Amino acid sequence: MKNIYDNIIIGSGLTGLTIAKLLSSKKIDYIILDKNKDAGGRISTNNSTRYNLDEGFQILLEDYPNLGIFPEINNSSFKRFESGFITKKGRSLYKVLNPFKNIKGLFFDNSFPGFTLKDKYLLGKLIFLSKKYENQEIPVKKFLKNFGFSPTFVNDFFISFFQGVFLDNNLNVPLKYFLFIFSLFSKSNVSIPVNGMNQIVKEILLKLDSSKLKLNKEVVNIKADSIETDDGEIFYFKKLFCTDPQIEKLIDKRLNQNFFKRISYNSVQCFYFLAEIIDVDDRFIYLLPESKNITNMCLKKLKDDKFIISASSLSMEISENAIEKEILGYFDNTKNIKFLEAFKILNALPSNPEFFNFQNKSFYQYSSNIYFAGDYLSYPCLNGSIQSALNLVRSLSK
Repeated sequence: MKNIYDNIIIGSGLTGLTIAKLLSSKKIDYIILDKNKDAGGRISTNNSTRYNLDEGFQILLEDYPNLGIFPEINNSSFKRFESGFITKKGRSLYKVLNPFKNIKGLFFDNSFPGFTLKDKYLLGKLIFLSKKYENQEIPVKKFLKNFGFSPTFVNDFFISFFQGVFLDNNLNVPLKYFLFIFSLFSKSNVSIPVNGMNQIVKEILLKLDSSKLKLNKEVVNIKADSIETDDGEIFYFKKLFCTDPQIEKLIDKRLNQNFFKRISYNSVQCFYFLAEIIDVDDRFIYLLPESKNITNMCLKKLKDDKFIISASSLSMEISENAIEKEILGYFDNTKNIKFLEAFKILNALPSNPEFFNFQNKSFYQYSSNIYFAGDYLSYPCLNGSIQSALNLVRSLSK
């Protein structure tokens, strides 16, 4: 008996799951194939150490416009961060509250060195008028300079904060996308599922037909109307949806366009430690503008004074020993620190300005029946992953 499907989706990340949900809502047949043992793609949580450790520090902006397609995500338990950050300057830690979500931020807890009255005024102006500037064709750092922010504030806040979001200390993203994310951070709640980011994938899967997801199925060859998996099984399709540009390498040479050969990614390392720390605030993300090794840190309280520390680095060469030494320099009352795990993620976020919001569609029709979709053709975030899938499935019903 042949495996014949109207629609085959390769990849069970957020783009693939969105396509599946949209097809399911229309009572359209599909199947998802994924080479991994767990669904979720880059939204992966590892528990080999008994703790739920996300493979790369990820957060959820609760006001992402497209999250509404998955109301089931709200069934997860979340740790919500305070709107603001803690930054290290010299030998001191400074707490900075978002004055647009916490009135105290207008008067207290926002006076770290370099944050001038002019910077505060311009910050408010940028929040309320961001859409006015989004169509400018100008690099982000040049825009911030021209806007009037002080060089110290550009470095200690904008670069320090958003390098951890874009995994790029040059902030080399379209200005429109930068302003979109900036506006969301200023207004939205920021959170992480208590059991790790993959929890949102598990909630989504509960609403889908489990028989339509085949894990540990690695595709090794793609022809005009069929695919072959590593175990020799053949699947025939009317439409094929590819959610990773690397899938192109599997397409038969007679069809292969080498379209995605210029795709590139930003990389990150994420280190986790277990430690006892006295008198530390785990409600904020920590920024370290003077560090050459760590872009940001996050703490998760377990019990008593025990915390899991997550430290992200854009360096692929830095070791856990160097990261541990630096952490010990930030928190005076730290003891019994223990290295848990490190994740080196080479393909963490797509970095392709020429493909952002590709052709104003955010997906690519590769052939008459093969399509590519994902954040690499949209914007490199969860919202972009969903948007690409939404645009693709909507186009098919026209």
